[in-house]
Amino acid sequence: MTILGIVVAFLASSIVLAVLYPLAPVIGLMDHPGERRKVHSHAVPPIGGIAVFLGLVAGSLLSLPLITPQHLFRMAGAALLVVVGAFDDRFGLGPRSRFVAQVVAALFLTLGCEVTLTSLGDLLGFGPIDLGVLSVPFTVFAMVGLINAINMIDGIDGLAGGLVLIALGTLLLLAPEIGAIQILLLMTIAALVPYLICNLELFGVTGRKVFLGDAGSLLLGYILVWALVDAAGPAGSIDPVTALWLVAIPLLDTLRIMARRIMQGVSPFSADAGHLHHFLSRVFGSARKALVLILAAAIVLTGVGVFGLLTQIGQAVMFYAALSVFVAYLLVARNVRSLSDALEQRSRSMVSELT
Repeated sequence: MTILGIVVAFLASSIVLAVLYPLAPVIGLMDHPGERRKVHSHAVPPIGGIAVFLGLVAGSLLSLPLITPQHLFRMAGAALLVVVGAFDDRFGLGPRSRFVAQVVAALFLTLGCEVTLTSLGDLLGFGPIDLGVLSVPFTVFAMVGLINAINMIDGIDGLAGGLVLIALGTLLLLAPEIGAIQILLLMTIAALVPYLICNLELFGVTGRKVFLGDAGSLLLGYILVWALVDAAGPAGSIDPVTALWLVAIPLLDTLRIMARRIMQGVSPFSADAGHLHHFLSRVFGSARKALVLILAAAIVLTGVGVFGLLTQIGQAVMFYAALSVFVAYLLVARNVRSLSDALEQRSRSMVSELT
């Protein structure tokens, strides 16, 4: 039934994409160019997240015990984020509605499914950091933070889906056995593949481009953070610090962007073109090249985290290494941005002199 559920998840997602694609313009579910930080040249339906969710539901009907309270809470949180995200894609609800939905969904996981971080491990080298009564609020904070990170990095074709695919695939490889959680992750990947094929126009599929939309990026962030917290638990397959390496790229980019916006006196949730993928797209003149570079970097950082886990390098060493990477990233990003601005200004000056 597991294999059948995976196949059904793939087929259901594909069918939903085929059905919704011509209906999206009719119901006004389109992502138009020129809005906020949009870089595409024509309207694209943001229906990828809806397809992934319905594919996941279809697969779950065959492979998972839906009547258990844990699975009901899990799917309720996913459904909430997809519905709120879809309404945001259609009507522009804004960050406040998304934030409330994220908190409620995180509470479904922590209180309904008992998916919580009880310890951060020996991060600082002075012994395990037990969260105690702070377990639930810290877990909710971490969940909302990562869901937002995936949502905010969804700025070029294939990026959010690709990053989540790398992280989920790594968790599956590290899992000691195939249980309900791993089956859900496999079905998520299966339901994600049709979206990626259409979004990136792979295997000759053209003229059917779709986006994840907020519904999709919120859903993928939710599934990823739930899988990470569960895997980093007492009986899990990874250390809490390993999770940082698996999601290093979205965390690094989001923390830098939000800090910069706060220092500029604007909302940390406001949209702009200051993300890593925007900068690399400008430098290389191609969003596809930026995608390949970022995903390659994500694979390398994930590999470092897995290497530290398998070779049993101290958790504190891995944490300080992750912190060093973050500091180095901030310094490089700051200097590269200044150099980019200087080169752009010089280029404009030369064009102005020639004309």
